[in-house]
Amino acid sequence: MMAWAVLFWVLVAALALALVSRLFPGDDTARGALRERLARGEIPEAEYRERMKFLDASRKSSTGYAPLVVVLLVALGVLVLMAGFRGMPGWMHGMPGMGGMPHMRGWTPAPASPPAAWPGGRTTPVTLVEFAFRPDSVRVRSGEGINLRVSNSGHVTHDLYVPALGFQVTVQPGQVVVAALPPAAPGSYEFYCTLPGHREAGMRGTLVVVPSVEGRPGRTSDQPTPGR
Repeated sequence: MMAWAVLFWVLVAALALALVSRLFPGDDTARGALRERLARGEIPEAEYRERMKFLDASRKSSTGYAPLVVVLLVALGVLVLMAGFRGMPGWMHGMPGMGGMPHMRGWTPAPASPPAAWPGGRTTPVTLVEFAFRPDSVRVRSGEGINLRVSNSGHVTHDLYVPALGFQVTVQPGQVVVAALPPAAPGSYEFYCTLPGHREAGMRGTLVVVPSVEGRPGRTSDQPTPGR
C-alpha cells in the first residue's frame, strides 16, 4: 500500500510540474531572440532594454499563479487518494492507535478479559491473518470444553466471534489469546471477524460440533470404541 501511495504522489507531482510549465511557459526564447537582434544591430539598445523590462514584468505576473495551481492539484490528489482507500475492503481496519478513525465506527470490541481457559481442556489453535482464519473450519465434540488458542499473525487487529455461542475474543497483531469455547449442541456454527469489512473480505469460518457417543463427550460417533 505504501508503494502505491508513493507512486501516486510522484505522478501527481509530475503532472503538476507539466501543467504549470504548459500554462506558464518560460520566456528564455524571447530573451535570446532580443539579444541576437541587438547584436546584429536590428534594434537600438533603448528598445532592447524596454522589451526586456516588459518580459520581466510578464514573468512575475504569470508565475504568481503557479503556487496556487500546485496547491489545487495536490488537494485534488489527496481527495482522490482518500476516496480510493475508503473504497477498499478492510482499509486500515484495526490499525493500532486508529480506534477513533471513521472505519472503526460501529465496531464493538470483545470484553477486555476473554473467557478463562478450561482446566485440562483440549486446545485447538486458530491463526488470524488478512483476511482469513487458519483453519477456517474447527471441529469439536458436543458437550466438550475446548480451549481456542487464537493467535494474530496479521498486521492489524482481528477478532473471532461465534454469535450463536456469544463467544468473542479480540487479538492484537502478534498477540496470542487462549479462551474457553462454550460447549455446544451438535451442528454448524458460523464464526467471523466483526471489524467492518473483514467478514465481507472473506474472514469467516465454520465451527462444526459433532455428537458424542452415548452422551460421553470424550468420543465422537466417527471414532472407534476402545478395545474393538
